[in-house]
Amino acid sequence: MADHVHPFRPPNRDRRANRTIFRRTMFLMLIFGMVIFIPLFLKLWKIQITDHEFYKQRAVEQQTGDKAVAAKRGTIYDSQGAILAMSATVHDIILSPRDVLMLQENYAKAVETAREKNKPLPQYPEPTNDFIAQGLSEILGVPKDDILARLAKTNSAYQPIAKKTEEEVSTRVRAFITENHLSPGIVVQPTTMRYYPNSTLAAQVIGFVNAENAGAYGLEAMYEKELAGEVGRVVTARNGAGTELLFRYENYIDGLDGFDLTLTLDATIQHYCEKALAQGIANSDAQKGGFAIAMDPNSGAILGWANAPTYDLNHPSDIYDPVLKTKLETLKADPTVSEEAYNEAVANARNLQWRNKAVSDTYEPGSTFKALVLAAALESGVVDENDTFYCSGSVQIAGYTIRCHKHQGHGSQTLPQAVMNSCNPSFIAIGQKLGAKTFYQYLRDFGFLNLTEVDMQGEAGSVIWDEDFFTSEEGISSLATASFGQRLTVTPLQMLCATSAAINGGHLFTPHVLDSITDSEGNVIKHVDTTEIRQVISERTSERTRAILEQVVSEGTGKNAYVAGYRIGGKTGTSQTLVKGEYVVSFLGFAPANDPKVIVLVALDSPKTASPNSSYTPSGQYISGGGMAAPIAGQLLADILDHMGVEKQYTESELSDVDTMVPKITDLPLSEAERLLAKVGLTYRTVGDGTVVTDQIPAIGATVPGGSEIILYLGEAKSEKTVTVPKVIGKTPKAAQEALTQAGLYMKATGVSDYDSSSTVAGSQSIPAGTQVPLGTVVEVRFADNTIQD
Repeated sequence: MADHVHPFRPPNRDRRANRTIFRRTMFLMLIFGMVIFIPLFLKLWKIQITDHEFYKQRAVEQQTGDKAVAAKRGTIYDSQGAILAMSATVHDIILSPRDVLMLQENYAKAVETAREKNKPLPQYPEPTNDFIAQGLSEILGVPKDDILARLAKTNSAYQPIAKKTEEEVSTRVRAFITENHLSPGIVVQPTTMRYYPNSTLAAQVIGFVNAENAGAYGLEAMYEKELAGEVGRVVTARNGAGTELLFRYENYIDGLDGFDLTLTLDATIQHYCEKALAQGIANSDAQKGGFAIAMDPNSGAILGWANAPTYDLNHPSDIYDPVLKTKLETLKADPTVSEEAYNEAVANARNLQWRNKAVSDTYEPGSTFKALVLAAALESGVVDENDTFYCSGSVQIAGYTIRCHKHQGHGSQTLPQAVMNSCNPSFIAIGQKLGAKTFYQYLRDFGFLNLTEVDMQGEAGSVIWDEDFFTSEEGISSLATASFGQRLTVTPLQMLCATSAAINGGHLFTPHVLDSITDSEGNVIKHVDTTEIRQVISERTSERTRAILEQVVSEGTGKNAYVAGYRIGGKTGTSQTLVKGEYVVSFLGFAPANDPKVIVLVALDSPKTASPNSSYTPSGQYISGGGMAAPIAGQLLADILDHMGVEKQYTESELSDVDTMVPKITDLPLSEAERLLAKVGLTYRTVGDGTVVTDQIPAIGATVPGGSEIILYLGEAKSEKTVTVPKVIGKTPKAAQEALTQAGLYMKATGVSDYDSSSTVAGSQSIPAGTQVPLGTVVEVRFADNTIQD
């Protein structure tokens, strides 16, 4: 029988085949899974780990609304509590194009749903870009195209279109948002705006803020951290449509208001400083402005600090000064001046009016420096009040001829006379008596080799010779010129502090503008204490220095600073600048001379000359500190002392010229009126035949010189006549008084003690010549000795 072959494979072979297929399938599935899973894993890793913070932030932005709440910037006060800088609530108008796009999509869905369900369409306009841009443009005055350009940035949630809008404007924007369902696409965000109530007052000291409300200049920048406070926030939840869920989640993070600053400045004294400086510039036609500083010599507290040119704190980028404006207008009209050159000139002018000349610039102090040389020489014992000095008009030093301002010479003089005459050869001799080493040591002791450390930005340092050179044989001419304040440059503030030390008992103080920092509840966070650096000279030397400097005003080159009733001391100065034919004229004065309460430094930069290299103005006035700066500095001191309540003390010779306030005479019997007028040193004449005074000229409270004649009306109607003010500028005191009396006017004279002086002439009058004024009006006339040459 033949062999039979089974038609099926053996079972063990099939099992092997199945296992192979299974393994292959699992391998392919594993490979396929890995191909799919690994990129997915990498993507998840990127999302969850690598880009975790990015997506977390995106989620927060989509689910929450976050608005900044501006902190109120601190207020700046003067020493008497008057507001110098303050903040008020205003509003920024901000677009969120991303949210506007969402509003547009929601509107389209609402329209589609309404049509599908046959329901009313939305009862407000479609929030198209054009509609929004047109509406906001009409309210804000912003070009429509600018708003459309910002709306096109649909990935952005912050596009500011108007900054610091007033309440009236922001109210209209809110109404536009509410009526047209435009929240959160348009946001009215509260912020603050800085206001300066006094416009230009103390501009270079206070400074200003930038567009972001951060300090940019002056004290605003110096104390930015203290004034700014901390910004708060409001965080709210949003739904998927971007609508704020105010009751679901809301978190307020309170802002911290900035601290307030109280300054040592007194707004009234600051006004006096600015008024005096403006008058001095007008009288001298100073081409480069000037400065006027008032300080308490016993503490270093600055009471007033004026600079010119100046600017309006509320509009700091505008050119405010008329001289700078005129120069820029001339440049703009010149076809040869490029736009780039003009813009550079505008930038330079802007920086010039922002600049605090008294701390950021240096100058040659000229003869005002002699007060310090005097104090040093007295303290060192190398001179005394009985020493004599001879001036021939010039002196030879190291081959150079140095001349006195009085070319024919002063002849023989005592020490006080040499100071009163401001004699250069005499002070060269005093400097030589001191010697270079001792002289240099006093430069150091009086603070000229260091910054004053005043709490202001941009303080410059002095430019003074190296000690080795100054004390060497080659430095002998430098000692000579330094003895009368030339060829060394210092800051005005250094000069003021050093002279304070010379007249306050010898104490050198750190000057300061800040008095205290307080919080919103008035709690004192910081108080600035008086800081004495060192004692430079003795109390006795300081007393002797004051006495001699008082004589400078009563008898010497500073006599134009004289004011009846006040004892004033000081020193005049006239110094050349690096520009040929340009001078800085100044006066450094203090009062009362026996017990100084205030010290001032007034300087006028580059009075206009009649011709190149001339020492006279176009009106014929000699360019000098004694003739130009002393008169306004003396009146400034008097104004400040009056404000401080310092009582006037008249000498016997001054009593007859004392100004008197006209009392109320009306309704009094003539006999009683006569008695009252005699009591205050006034005379009278009558108009009418009555027995009771029915009216008077001048009016009650007017200030007139002692001995003036008052017109009393006895039943007659008071004259309504007006008279023309005569020109008295250039006249002597006697001639000016006669001219005004003949016109039926009264003269109030300042800056003069001797009405018979022929060298003293009127420099200004309070009412311009040709003005029509009522009969009996008082005209204030300021006199000055026009012959003073220092």
